[in-house]
Amino acid sequence: MAERFDSYIGIDWSGAKGRYSGIALAECTGESGPNSGPRLIAPPDGRWTRSTVADYLGQRIATGERLLAGFDFAFGFPWIAGEGYLAGRTQHVTDAFALWELIEQASADAPDFHAGAVVMHPAFAPSYWVSGKQRSDWRNDKRRTETACGEATSTYPETVFKLIGAKQVGKAALAGIRTLRAIRLAAPAQVAVWPFEDADKPTVLAEIYPTLFRRQALGSTAKIKDRATLDNALPVLGSGASQAVPEYFSDHEGDALISAAGLRGLGRAGKLFTVPDAAEAQARREGWIVGV
Repeated sequence: MAERFDSYIGIDWSGAKGRYSGIALAECTGESGPNSGPRLIAPPDGRWTRSTVADYLGQRIATGERLLAGFDFAFGFPWIAGEGYLAGRTQHVTDAFALWELIEQASADAPDFHAGAVVMHPAFAPSYWVSGKQRSDWRNDKRRTETACGEATSTYPETVFKLIGAKQVGKAALAGIRTLRAIRLAAPAQVAVWPFEDADKPTVLAEIYPTLFRRQALGSTAKIKDRATLDNALPVLGSGASQAVPEYFSDHEGDALISAAGLRGLGRAGKLFTVPDAAEAQARREGWIVGV
């Protein structure tokens, strides 16, 4: 079978404000053999920001490369039957891209795709738990893919609406959605966002959950922080050893590396863009994690 993509890029993400260091990029090429393992992509100015990720991918998209870029954040919000998004407060918003536009408007043009202002916006604020004890009226709404992923991995993916605690993912999702929107609008003829669109353009942006790949490769959800552990995991994903990777690295880099290899492995197994039939309609509105 011919390789679908020239490069598979795993991206570990951050929704932080100010100076942050939680973003990492890694890639596997579409080649096979002992030298085809994942490598880290060095940031242009010492560290990645959301803006430099968008610029970097835009430059590669412009060359005509066939890219699959996997981002570690939720691409959408829960869609509840009879309510839609956001507990019925935005019933005029009926698809994911319209939700993205609402998020963009509520972000008040914050730099570097930050989206902190969104959680204070009247359309969004009631859905978020941002501080203190859990409110009696707060709803732990999750997307169908998060529930399915938790069942598959025996993990507990958080809702995008919980902004308290160590595992919060909501601000990363909001900032990520703004970033995805910019990448897509900059090259609409070349970029598809799956599963909101069919994966039939040269570049596809998709949602990943690195824990899924760590569980698959090592039978554990423990973070990968050294080359020996990574190289032990890679053969399970159909990959050769890592390339030019330091002996030790951050857990963010470990997630990017294992995700790049995991994406390529799913592609070669024909399991990249699949959703259970019963979840298809929900996935088109909420998003879906690749491999679940």
